[in-house]
Amino acid sequence: MTGSKTATLLALCLCLAAPAWAAEEGNWEKFKAFSHQQKQDAMAAGKMVIAETDKKIAALSKDTKNATAETKAAHAKNMAELKERKKAAQAELAKMGKASGDVWEASKTGFSNAAKELGLAYDKAAAAVTK
Repeated sequence: MTGSKTATLLALCLCLAAPAWAAEEGNWEKFKAFSHQQKQDAMAAGKMVIAETDKKIAALSKDTKNATAETKAAHAKNMAELKERKKAAQAELAKMGKASGDVWEASKTGFSNAAKELGLAYDKAAAAVTK
């Protein structure tokens, strides 16, 4: 992997440490910069986003063990939305994996948008737990 590809991949994966990062347009623009020839790198980055989100979802569930009934109810609702957003991101990632050069740009945008929504849903769920 070349230096610029590595830098782009690492910049994308910063969202794993802070999902709010995913909502920042400039960071997703780096993801969108992957060319069709860099499809494997883009897919690896997308899979890492999904895998790290899974870990964060699991940790978030543990954080509600001692929460109030109201917080647990809000958490259940947020988790349903989070799981829905994760499925959407996975579906867009699968489309991107099958994308030819002709639809590559549209498939990257589809995954980018779905992953941003996943990050926002995580942020919402995390904020509700920490109230």
